[in-house]
Amino acid sequence: MEVESLWERIKQGLREGATTAAEKAEYLGKLGRARLDIARTRHAIHEAFSELGGQVYTHLEGDGETDVAQQENVQDQISKIKSLEAQLKDQEAQLQELQATPDGAETESTE
Repeated sequence: MEVESLWERIKQGLREGATTAAEKAEYLGKLGRARLDIARTRHAIHEAFSELGGQVYTHLEGDGETDVAQQENVQDQISKIKSLEAQLKDQEAQLQELQATPDGAETESTE
């Protein structure tokens, strides 16, 4: 009977270890996805600033007296940048919240 209980304890320990490893892998996966989303958003912001610079240059090169800030395409680009910056702020807050959970422990509000 003792051998059977030893075997049961070993099986239980393996199950618990596998569960813990799966939970940790899921947590690390969420962290990785969050960091990747932040990197993508930062890249999109960088591209938007580059596009904005190109648009401003084009307007200034054309006649030099254009009120660049009032051009529709410039305003659209500025709105896009502001939207991306807000998105980035939200993503960074979500990452901080995720990092604050101890070892990926789920909170009641996440699922």
